Amino acid sequence: MRKIKNFRINLRIKEILRILKKLVNTVELSVELEESVRRSCHFYSRFLIPSAVYETFSKETLPFVFEKDLPSKWIAESVFFVTIGCDLYEEYKKDKGTFVAHTGKIISAVAVDALEQSKNFIQRLISNEAQEENCKISRSVDIPSHLYKTAAGCIPTDKIGISAEDGKLNPQYSECGLFYWIPSKKKAKK
Repeated sequence: MRKIKNFRINLRIKEILRILKKLVNTVELSVELEESVRRSCHFYSRFLIPSAVYETFSKETLPFVFEKDLPSKWIAESVFFVTIGCDLYEEYKKDKGTFVAHTGKIISAVAVDALEQSKNFIQRLISNEAQEENCKISRSVDIPSHLYKTAAGCIPTDKIGISAEDGKLNPQYSECGLFYWIPSKKKAKK
């Protein structure tokens, strides 16, 4: 089991603006709203506490198998949980109108970007471990909500403050998924 806590996330303002455009269903955001996003990113970045835990299981020792998007020749899978903690949401609840009327949507966009970056960080770590074993990893596969409790049962998610109850992960801004390990093709000698 690998546990990583408090790694650094630099919020990507352009990405958050792109997400926000989808959330408010518009092509262009006002200059005032864009400025609010910049200020909120600076303010809310203090409340992001990214943490992750993951474990790699060989094909023979898997605690469960999720057969969707299963590659043909895989030898192991890495199951991961990642969260940005609950401080972001708690701070938002204190004053829901801090950054104009769209503060809730800005918070959601910040959380989506922070979780995506956290997942990318874990992917790089797992990819490096796989390369040491002459493997590559598949793209990330989201574990469906009915398997959250099973996945949490094989990894000590309590070490990073995640629990799985009634098909939901707590804290709210958490994700779980897996990567399949696929043997790399060996280069033929000339």
